Amino acid sequence: MAERAQNGSIDVTSGVIWRQLLTLCVPIFFSSFFQQAYALINTFIVGQFGGKIALGGIQSTLSLSELAVGFSVGLGAGCAVITGQFFGQKDDERLSRSVHTAMTIALVLGLAISILGVIFLPTILELMGTPAELMPEALAYSRCYFGAMVFSLLLNMGTALLRAVGDTRAPALIIASGCVFNVVFDLIFVAGFKMEALGCGIATALTICINALMVLRRLMRAQGAWRLEPSRLGVDTRLCKSMLATGLPLAVQASLYSISNIIVQSTVNSFGADAVTGWGLAARLDGVVWMVTEALGVAMTTFAAQNFGARNYERMRRGYHVSLVITVSLIGSMALFLITFVEPLARFFIDDPVVVGYTSKMIHFIAPFYLFYSIVDNTSGAIRGSGESLCPMLLTVLGTVIFRVAWLLAVVPMHHTLETMLLVYPVTWILTAALFVTYHHFGHWLTHAKERRDRLELSI
Repeated sequence: MAERAQNGSIDVTSGVIWRQLLTLCVPIFFSSFFQQAYALINTFIVGQFGGKIALGGIQSTLSLSELAVGFSVGLGAGCAVITGQFFGQKDDERLSRSVHTAMTIALVLGLAISILGVIFLPTILELMGTPAELMPEALAYSRCYFGAMVFSLLLNMGTALLRAVGDTRAPALIIASGCVFNVVFDLIFVAGFKMEALGCGIATALTICINALMVLRRLMRAQGAWRLEPSRLGVDTRLCKSMLATGLPLAVQASLYSISNIIVQSTVNSFGADAVTGWGLAARLDGVVWMVTEALGVAMTTFAAQNFGARNYERMRRGYHVSLVITVSLIGSMALFLITFVEPLARFFIDDPVVVGYTSKMIHFIAPFYLFYSIVDNTSGAIRGSGESLCPMLLTVLGTVIFRVAWLLAVVPMHHTLETMLLVYPVTWILTAALFVTYHHFGHWLTHAKERRDRLELSI
């Protein structure tokens, strides 16, 4: 236990639950905060020095970037669940093998996504209906971003593995330093060299690469069983199968969710360049809400994974209820703040009344319903910590992908207004929250997870 604490890890299989959840959550929040901070800095610098077209070009690629990042984060989270369970069991041998298998998966898939992404970007952006005046800037930015996807996958996988053993502080500090790098690079390439969206893409890619190298360094210097040794990189077939069984549903879910957002983006594109820019700015402004939601969900997953590995099932249940109370308090307060101050916040980033008007309307329409999706994140985190990810994926796909796409393709064309498009968010969030809460209370996910764990232990 002492060795684990000295390496920055946190064992949450005993102790005060609310305190441990916040101990896990706060560094994750600040990690997300700094990621959002340099996204906002990108928006501010490009808006001030690159102009509306450059900013719109970047914003039009957000859903596409989220698709790639969502896949890598989902895969990393799934692999980290298995790692966290071995950490909770204090099984150092399988913990080490899981780390090296996960990082090998990240390296191979990252290279594939980088190459394929760069090749097919023009076609994808055209299929999304990207406005012609935004296309050159969108293509310049996204090529830089996807070129760095191999580092993004290594970064997200390494961060997930560190969080699985309770080390949430190091990733937060690494991302914070990345924010500083990103500011410097943005000032050089966008404000200094006037490279607009291309300069922003270069700055973002360099920041991702530096952060990935810092995470790898942290893993390679760890003194515990989760230390990364490049010579041991390789795939343990049985562990890889288990990781993919847990991680791929999360990755597919994140990808499908992002695909639905791409369809949303295509719908927004039909309202013109000002609506596209306003939509992207709204996504930046409410990013802080998703930071807290994500942090609580990841903290809940880590908490559940370690306690599932230690067979503390009652503690898993109590942790879920405590996390819900924290979520309701935080997300409700943040939604109210954003609704109240969205106009001055939007004007800070761009002095265009039309864009500010679009941003304000979008936030006022969907912010009152943030709480429902935060419940989804908490509940799915509690379930996925056991390694049960297929049913949560199906519930998410049903609630936030299939129904959303049906709404966008069937309802919106009949009533082609921004309000009709925006209504899809509260409707699908409420539906998905109801599905998850019902499954958590009445489904047999814990029994299935126990049976799968027993089979894995017998095979390894």
